[in-house]
Amino acid sequence: MHIAGKIFLGLGLLITLAGVVMTIGGGSALSDVGEWDVEGKSQFDGPDGTWEHAGLDWMIIYVSDDVDCEAFSITYTNETGATGYNEDEPFFNKEECNADGTAGVDDDPSGYYSVGEFRGAAGEYTVDGTHEFYTVGLGDIILEEGGEAVGGFFAALGGATTACCGVFFLLLGGVFAVVLKEPKKMQITESGN
Repeated sequence: MHIAGKIFLGLGLLITLAGVVMTIGGGSALSDVGEWDVEGKSQFDGPDGTWEHAGLDWMIIYVSDDVDCEAFSITYTNETGATGYNEDEPFFNKEECNADGTAGVDDDPSGYYSVGEFRGAAGEYTVDGTHEFYTVGLGDIILEEGGEAVGGFFAALGGATTACCGVFFLLLGGVFAVVLKEPKKMQITESGN
């Protein structure tokens, strides 16, 4: 086998394996999207207390799966004593409860569900809730999960592309192995005079 065939076969194998590993890593990152630490990202944990809202983000309220949606309620009171912008628009907007006693949708992290959102302006709030809850900024979720999804997608795409390149090298190495022949050694003999 010609040396070029050996080199291309070896490179093709290495590049293909690297591409497969990258694709698996990217797929693994994509499968983790949607699983994040609610308690770690929480800016305020209830059920009650005083919270200083910076006003920079839309806040989602999460509760654990064992909390009944119908039984959960929360009241935010600002520095002026108001509990909302008006009677029909409180600072806490509760989601519609599902038949199974939860709220939210299927994209919530395991063990928790979103029960509503806080829509108040920046300032200090006195919080009074019926159950333990976690206040998480939507921007934090989007940045982390979006970054994870984009990174996983491009890692998988890059891995698949690299694997295709490796397969091309393998094919080229196979062609070189079949077509190219080792040069035959010529022996020159001197004729005697």
